[in-house]
Amino acid sequence: MALSTIVLAAMLAAGCASVGPASLQTRVQYTWTDPKYAAPPLSKVFVISMMEVEPGGREHVEDAIVARLASAGVAGVASHTVLSQDPQQPGQSLSAAIAASGAGGVLLVEVRAVGAYEPYTVGETITSISPDTMASYRYLQRQNVYQTGDYKVAQIQSALYQPSMGKQVWTLYTNSYDASDLARNLPDFTFKLVGAMHKDRIIAAAPKPAS
Repeated sequence: MALSTIVLAAMLAAGCASVGPASLQTRVQYTWTDPKYAAPPLSKVFVISMMEVEPGGREHVEDAIVARLASAGVAGVASHTVLSQDPQQPGQSLSAAIAASGAGGVLLVEVRAVGAYEPYTVGETITSISPDTMASYRYLQRQNVYQTGDYKVAQIQSALYQPSMGKQVWTLYTNSYDASDLARNLPDFTFKLVGAMHKDRIIAAAPKPAS
């Protein structure tokens, strides 16, 4: 069975747990580390967000992750600060920007799917709607796929690559509940993301919680 299939099954099963989403904003579902990965804890990470939040866009996500990494003593480089945002002036390539940053790893964060979390008296399910890499949670509202009392959930993958981007060495899968306001969930998401990096010894120290 493919790793992606196992992970999806685990995430959906976790969505049926007895702890409801009202009690938390982000739930860690699963982490994976390449068994051959033996690098020392990272001191600098290049951060790329493929998801957007309202307000702030993907830049706000990158800045929030960089700030949380800093609370753990890790330097972060947000991609939007070193890559051109002007299509008329493309500037340096992504690979050149990563190399110039001196980062020991590249963290890529993206929403893999959105769905409706549906609590029932006999159980709880997550109905996956479709991949939504830009995190347009209003899609659910337009489609009227959830009922009153349901939560919208974003299944987020945070993957760490070697600087060459050729090898994925660590992955975190999380569900963010009440995802119609993921910007509000960013403090909890980033705390659990960086906390998982520390737990799996990707970085040396634990992050500080938001004040």
